[in-house]
Amino acid sequence: MNTLIFSAGILALLTALVHIIAGQIDPVRPFLKSDLPDIPKATLLGCWHMVSVMLVISAAAFCFIGWFNFVEFQNLVILLSASFVLFSVVFILVGWYFF
Repeated sequence: MNTLIFSAGILALLTALVHIIAGQIDPVRPFLKSDLPDIPKATLLGCWHMVSVMLVISAAAFCFIGWFNFVEFQNLVILLSASFVLFSVVFILVGWYFF
């Protein structure tokens, strides 16, 4: 078992759960109840669920690779890790722009 990769999977799973549960309650539902046109609402909801799928699949991959210590999937771990770093950069930039 690779505990670092497996721990990353558990953290990614917790992140996915917070995104799916808390995200639906706080930002998504009020946005969908707003008076905006349907196209921006549908776009937000579609993107929201695509991110949810990405988070769950990444968490499963990290947990699986970490649990069985598959070193041949090192490139996948690096790619998924880089995607999480880039997600963070986007979040920081958007937050900086709006707040």
